[in-house]
Amino acid sequence: MTQAIFSSPNTIRCATAMSEAPAHTEKMAPVWAGLPTGVVDGGEVVLLAIKPSAWKPVLSSLAPLAIGCSLAIGAGLLNASIPGMSVAATAQMFLLLAMVPLGIGVVRWVPTWYVLTNRRVMIVQGVREARIRSCLLVDVRNTYINADVAERLLKLGTISFVSNDTKELPSHWQSIAQPAEVHEKIRRAVENAIDQHCAS
Repeated sequence: MTQAIFSSPNTIRCATAMSEAPAHTEKMAPVWAGLPTGVVDGGEVVLLAIKPSAWKPVLSSLAPLAIGCSLAIGAGLLNASIPGMSVAATAQMFLLLAMVPLGIGVVRWVPTWYVLTNRRVMIVQGVREARIRSCLLVDVRNTYINADVAERLLKLGTISFVSNDTKELPSHWQSIAQPAEVHEKIRRAVENAIDQHCAS
């Protein structure tokens, strides 16, 4: 199920600039200390920094986990085995192979952060050296909240971003908790960035 919740047009009408104070910035939580250095530029303020849900590695590995478990159970029920291996060893091998994608998912999850600043929306990966994919807030054309069946059951969601640059593929904040609340913060930040851009 996909719902388009926020849209800012390509052509921004700058006739009236808001005179309100800049958007309220969130207090930085101690967990943000896990962010790699060099993520923000001078004068850039972090409004939000979150990690994907800990369920993300599991959700991204559902297919291989299901296949591996099915093969292991099938081997046990049918008393079938790979030549040269026992039934128990065959089932264990299937389970081990099913766990490999889960392990890879955990390794990718640990250094991943989703960061919102007063200028950009970012996906940050890396521990010592940050790999950053970012988009200026004033270039955000559209955002969507998506949730597949598994995410809805876990009350998670994925926020997708589309920029004004048609050559740039949409990026996603995948499997995040409280997606509607997070999306609202992103929406306010984009609107404030556009207002300040129009006023300048």
